Amino acid sequence: MSEQELKLHVPAAAAAQVEKALKKAKCETISLRAMYFDTADRELAKSKIAIRLRLEGDNWVQTLKMPGSNALTKLELNHSRPSPVLDLSLYAGTPAEAALLKLAKPLELRYETDITRLYRRQRTRKGTIEIAFDTGVIRAAELELPVSEVEFELVSGSPEAIFEIGKKWLSQYKLILDLRSKSQRGDALAQSAANIRLADNASVKNATRDSEVLRFWAPRKARAYEIDKQDSATQALVSVTTECLEQICANAGALAEIDTLGVVQVGRPEHVHQLRIGMRRLTSNWKLFTGLAWLPEQQVRDELRVHLGRFGATRDLDVMLATVVPVLNEAGMPAMQFSSHEDGATPHDIAIDPLFQQWLLRLLEWSVLTPTTDPVAAIADDTEPLQVDGVEDAQSAEQAPDEPAAAEQSTQAAAGSTTAGAATQIEPIIIPLTPLPHGRPILRRLLEQRLNKWNRQIVRHWKTEDKSDIEAYHDLRKRIKRMRYALNVYEGLRPNCNLSGYVKKLAAAQEVFGHLNDMSTALTFFSAHTQTHPGAWFAVGWLTATLETLKHQADEALTHIPAKIRYD
Repeated sequence: MSEQELKLHVPAAAAAQVEKALKKAKCETISLRAMYFDTADRELAKSKIAIRLRLEGDNWVQTLKMPGSNALTKLELNHSRPSPVLDLSLYAGTPAEAALLKLAKPLELRYETDITRLYRRQRTRKGTIEIAFDTGVIRAAELELPVSEVEFELVSGSPEAIFEIGKKWLSQYKLILDLRSKSQRGDALAQSAANIRLADNASVKNATRDSEVLRFWAPRKARAYEIDKQDSATQALVSVTTECLEQICANAGALAEIDTLGVVQVGRPEHVHQLRIGMRRLTSNWKLFTGLAWLPEQQVRDELRVHLGRFGATRDLDVMLATVVPVLNEAGMPAMQFSSHEDGATPHDIAIDPLFQQWLLRLLEWSVLTPTTDPVAAIADDTEPLQVDGVEDAQSAEQAPDEPAAAEQSTQAAAGSTTAGAATQIEPIIIPLTPLPHGRPILRRLLEQRLNKWNRQIVRHWKTEDKSDIEAYHDLRKRIKRMRYALNVYEGLRPNCNLSGYVKKLAAAQEVFGHLNDMSTALTFFSAHTQTHPGAWFAVGWLTATLETLKHQADEALTHIPAKIRYD
């Protein structure tokens, strides 16, 4: 069976309100104690599969879960068991059979969960949802991780029902989107427990425990995209958006201290950096797929820039204090004290802000509900590439796909024929099935066309821009960064392509332009503090001279970027 559910973390301050909200109608409470199994090498976790035996009240249930069609959906296979005996023979002939037959090592108990669930069902206009408030712990050896989350599982109707009620609860109780399943958290906890067990004395064990805290909540970096060559452009965009969303949510969760609030602070400037990379990847992808795929609505795209700017303000200050100020101090700048985030919201404040969390949830909603057909017609294999760059900035999301339009026309025609009189014979309209081209090379060609255009804009930048304008350098830096992110999408579609030579030169240019941007940001900062901190004049002079040197280095790096991209 297929399971569709949305999970939101419930902060301690909201727990009583969430429980009260559930108890407005008749609720039930059940104890859920589960044992999760995997090999010592985590073979199931690497395949994104989880197997558990769970005592649900007085009944044992064996469950296997594996990925479904989108971020909310999982394939779930449930079997009642007379006792806590794991029976893998139940999966013969199921989609899980192949993965289980490949296991090189035997399964073993990896971690457990001990959960109390308060739940009830609620009807909405678009479906019936089971709302479950789970509290308890995930346990691996002597390690425990708290659980406090509310799940909205679709019982019947449209997935829209999940988001309809989820958005309401998120705003009302200030909940936080958490894309991690209990099995993902348990797997990570089991890894930490195994590493700690390897320590042979108390001092080593304490040091290992500290390092495992850093590893468990380490900043979540970008991962390679995986795009099916048969995917439409919209399906490809949904796929890469899901990866970006996971990167953003994981880092936002650490900044929000989902697991650790009041115990240990794990959010660091690097979490902000990686979160912003996820957001920049999104903006690059939207630009790349404009005119090719359905995009999120304009308001969602506009809000990204707002949240990116808010996190960016904290990131710029952190970078300057950590990297630029030490260089200035070494160069002779008088000592000055600047407090981080003294005049604005902290990354933690922004991460838990309901406006930011609502934006994340709306982006998740788009990835689940958006149609998989494209707003442009598929092109046969032997046609020339479609010229889409002219509509790159158009609002393609306002266009309707051909299929719904044709269906509406057929409905209207059929209705019209029935009103002509009962004696009139109805002439049915049949819409033929048009097969998609095999391998969908059109997406590859369209992406190459756009990447080639972007590369020309980069190498010809100074033909239309003024080198005396620092903003022109910043614009070029953004183009280079956007190109690098877009190339990651192309590599996800064609993993065997050879872009290493081009990417190496692009990365070298990006590093120089990034350093130039850091120094320019610092110059703006110190220029604004010359009245209150006279020593800031030293920084202004030193940074002004340094910027001129960096401009020449950036110009030189730009000359090494090839005029044409070679994809193989």
